[in-house]
Amino acid sequence: MSAICDSDLQFLKPGKRVLLRTYEGGLVAPIDVKPEQNYWLLIGSKAVTLKRTDDNQRVLLLFEKSFSDLGLQADESEENSLWILISDVKFVCRY
Repeated sequence: MSAICDSDLQFLKPGKRVLLRTYEGGLVAPIDVKPEQNYWLLIGSKAVTLKRTDDNQRVLLLFEKSFSDLGLQADESEENSLWILISDVKFVCRY
C-alpha cells in the first residue's frame, strides 16, 4: 500500500503529514558536511508541509524534532523547517 502513498506526492499540499525518507537523495551525510548542516539526522522524522516551490521540486517542511536540540540550522522563515526535495519525502499513511 505504500506505493499508493508515494504516487500521491504530486498532490502534496500544505498541512499534509510526511516522513523524510532520504535527504538530497541519500541516506548518509558526506564526510565533509558541517554539523549544523547534517540534515541527514532528520531521516525518519515526521513533518508537516507548509508550502511548495513554484516548480514543484521542493517543499518547505515543519519538522516535529527540534533543530536546536540536534544542532541544526533551520530555514530563516520558520523554526524547525527546511526546504526538501519532494522526492525525499513520503506520506505518513494510515493503512
